[in-house]
Amino acid sequence: MKICLHIHSRYSHDSDVSVKDIIHEAERLGYDVISITDHNTVKGSLEALEYKDSNVSIIPGAEFSTEFGHVLAYFIDDSIEKNTPKVDEKRFDFFKLVENIRYINGVIILAHPFNSKLKEHMEILNSIDGIERYNARLDSFYFKNKSNSFIKPLLNRKNFIYLGGPDAHSLEELSHCYTITKEFSLDPEAFKKALFNQSIVYYKTSVNYAISKAKIHNIKKFKPKHIVKNIIRMMYGILEIVYTKVLRCRQYEIIYIGKESKP
Repeated sequence: MKICLHIHSRYSHDSDVSVKDIIHEAERLGYDVISITDHNTVKGSLEALEYKDSNVSIIPGAEFSTEFGHVLAYFIDDSIEKNTPKVDEKRFDFFKLVENIRYINGVIILAHPFNSKLKEHMEILNSIDGIERYNARLDSFYFKNKSNSFIKPLLNRKNFIYLGGPDAHSLEELSHCYTITKEFSLDPEAFKKALFNQSIVYYKTSVNYAISKAKIHNIKKFKPKHIVKNIIRMMYGILEIVYTKVLRCRQYEIIYIGKESKP
């Protein structure tokens, strides 16, 4: 099964993509299962579940901000955002969040672990079901090598999930990263069983142009540093595209979960 489980829609503050367009693009890309994981709300996924004329299956999900980093929650409903207390205006209480997700038998994945507080709080690994092995937005530029080095010692944990996701905030980004796993029914236990220590992550080799373009497009308030940073990233992305085309590099790199990566 070809799955894409980290996507943001218009229900996130930093995306303006409609749920309907996401589903149509996912169908075009051949995804079997997707999850729309908007910031701190399941509204995007709940809207996606209303579309009945698509071949793409939906796992309801969201990406919650916590004091330890961003948590991707799957197989959830709106009780999580309604019933979980916050530690401040923007962040949910991590342990209460975990408790509430567990209560409804949801699945808990730590998003982009290098860009989280996991380095200082490794004990939270015992509270989650897995991590993002590769995040196309955050692992494709400045911190790619550092992120990879940080994650490698975390691999091969027993009964643990390693996902790859695009962290898409635009339609173009939906193709940037996905996970292949064996077929599973749409319930939490089947999902975990299919992904425990066995999956293949595909990530696109030239993504920085599309990411920087989306970041500039989705900005709500003029921030000079943000714009300059993403113009630099866009220029790097153009060079990246030229380089891969001239040298005829492969479009996707592959990470094999549960065994050594092949060259």
